[in-house]
Amino acid sequence: MKHIRTILALFLLGILLFQNSIVIVYATEAKKESKVPSGILYNDIPETIESYVEKHTETMAGMSVALYDGNGTIYQNDFGYADKENNILVDEQTVYDWGSTSKLLIWISVMQLVEQDKLDLQEDIRNYLPDGFLKNLSYDKAITMLDLMNHQAGFQETFFTQTADEKKVGSLEEALSSHQPKQIYEPGEVTAYSNWGAALAAFIVERVSKTDYVEYVHKNIFEPLGMEHTSIGATYQDHAWVKQQREKLVCYDALGEKLPGNGIYYIFIYPAGSATGTIYDLLTFAQAITPNENKSCPLFKNQKTLEQLYTATSFYGSSGVPNNYHGFFSSKYGVETLGHSGNTFGCSTMLQFDPDTGIGMVVMTNQAYETVYNYNMYKLIFGKFFDSELAKINRDIPQGFVMNTRSIKEGPFSIWSTMEFGEYSEEALSSWWYQDGNHIYNESSDYIIISPVEVTMDLLCYLLFILAGVYGVVTLIFGGLICSPIQKKLQRKKGVNITHPFRKWNYGICVIMSLILADNAVMYLRISIGSAIGEIGSVSSYMVQSGIIGILAVALIVSLVCAPIYWHKKQIADTKIEKAKYITTTVLAIGMLVTVILFDMYQFWAI
Repeated sequence: MKHIRTILALFLLGILLFQNSIVIVYATEAKKESKVPSGILYNDIPETIESYVEKHTETMAGMSVALYDGNGTIYQNDFGYADKENNILVDEQTVYDWGSTSKLLIWISVMQLVEQDKLDLQEDIRNYLPDGFLKNLSYDKAITMLDLMNHQAGFQETFFTQTADEKKVGSLEEALSSHQPKQIYEPGEVTAYSNWGAALAAFIVERVSKTDYVEYVHKNIFEPLGMEHTSIGATYQDHAWVKQQREKLVCYDALGEKLPGNGIYYIFIYPAGSATGTIYDLLTFAQAITPNENKSCPLFKNQKTLEQLYTATSFYGSSGVPNNYHGFFSSKYGVETLGHSGNTFGCSTMLQFDPDTGIGMVVMTNQAYETVYNYNMYKLIFGKFFDSELAKINRDIPQGFVMNTRSIKEGPFSIWSTMEFGEYSEEALSSWWYQDGNHIYNESSDYIIISPVEVTMDLLCYLLFILAGVYGVVTLIFGGLICSPIQKKLQRKKGVNITHPFRKWNYGICVIMSLILADNAVMYLRISIGSAIGEIGSVSSYMVQSGIIGILAVALIVSLVCAPIYWHKKQIADTKIEKAKYITTTVLAIGMLVTVILFDMYQFWAI
């Protein structure tokens, strides 16, 4: 009996292996000389990908990949572990987060409503939203759906998108309404990637279709395509099996080191990044939306809608090179591909296809911010940028400091984003960008060249702020707690009583500066460690912290204004050392105060 079971198991395994080989044999027999855009023959794809994986196993956790064309799947395989510690291999039931690849569901939904004449891409989006819904607009120019698709609505970045506590997740409307990022650019001016803007587009889908977004996606995308193993709900409430499978998945960093927990964070503005499912469902979706002369897209009644979808909607400045196609970003390999990548705190995903050949690839990993497979492996299929026509265009490397437009320029958190200056290097020539004056057009977010004066002033303020806080702490510890008691003991022994009337004022200022620095440091740590977690329920606590900085800043102003009066009234003639201390304290306090004001650190209402 045991031998029969063994023979049967081997027989079934042989059938499975044979079925996998059929996919490749079918493709290669149909077109023996068929090649992917990089020039590799279909027959050589398995060896090429598997050799590549073999070279990078040291940093790999788990990975699933599927390559396809208009005739079907060319190659599909699973590698590595869903749980390395317990030797659980990736298989057909492994689910991964889509991350921002989920946004493609939004744009398909939008185009479906456009096809039904329920939505106009050029219409002011306020006509689709509740009255007064958008509270932080800075420009009179209307925001259109195309602006949202192109990430050109002008919104600055926002931290408050995710939570580790699913009980804190509410409705999409509540999430979008409770914390709205400031509009810092005129619509259409720059590309500044915005999760919030994409989720706003999904809310418009809800409003126009009069259907909850989760229900809409299931009814109009998942069900027509037979995607039975994918969830889009913020807490997986729409798919119990996906939730169960996701909770089993162990997640790792880009180097293959295990992350704490299971990497699950619930996204308040969930349409922007909450899809989770198997590689097979993502493959099904990718095949459906890739242009195919032999098959029509089941998601649209009129195939002209698909043609409209893949017409360029934004460009790299005046270069004429397309950047975005109704929400699908253009990536520049050896050929141009369309699609989207996605990252969560546990997984990375990428969907790219060549609209000319209809060849596409999807990759999913259980590693956060992974690029070996989710970016570099695509070069095997679509070629390297250096082999493209764009690479032949002569470009000078941008000079000076640059800042990403996907940043926070206004409000209490602006001080940290403003410090994120960078420079372009020779390596920049290995990818496409286009410079026009101080504006550098990039794929998902542009860069602006910052003047040396502005950089110097910002850095000076930043350094003064930190120096003032550190000086305050050091003065209190060494001056107030250590040196001062020792001095008093020595004076008593000598029978002298030297008083320093301004010393209490000095310590008072140092206390205020220390508290401002500590409060700001705690806010920064909360943001950097958890606010990726960025809990909406904790917005009030961030507001309290910013409000405390405001109160301390007022106390600092009062102390600085009153000091000269007190000095004159007491006619203080202190030692040179003591006077130097007071002057140093005053200068640093003014520097800290200027930084607090310039960077809106007191504006608790702007969080």
